[in-house]
Amino acid sequence: MKILAAIVTYNRLELLQRCIKNIKQQKRKVNNLLIINNDSTDGTKNYLMTNNFNHITQKNLGSASGWHSAIQYAIINNFDAIWLMDDDGYPDIDALENLANKLQKNYACISSV
Repeated sequence: MKILAAIVTYNRLELLQRCIKNIKQQKRKVNNLLIINNDSTDGTKNYLMTNNFNHITQKNLGSASGWHSAIQYAIINNFDAIWLMDDDGYPDIDALENLANKLQKNYACISSV
């Protein structure tokens, strides 16, 4: 199963870095990580470019617009699933594994608590 992890961020570089760290430490690895930068002015864009993160910088229209961009990216690039989160998320090490194990073809969405 080809899974994209997508993080939406706006002016919370420190939280974004923590979220990225937690995604990279997952037991079940993502196939790709995409950052949707909602036009941050706190150095986020420079951080993403310097560290060669796959990212899209767009006008800040909130989380929903960022998720929309991430979903479009996932569809265009033929991902089977997308793991969406905001920058203040910090998933447990087995979060993706647990979600992926519960995902079935007839599900449109599953969510962790």
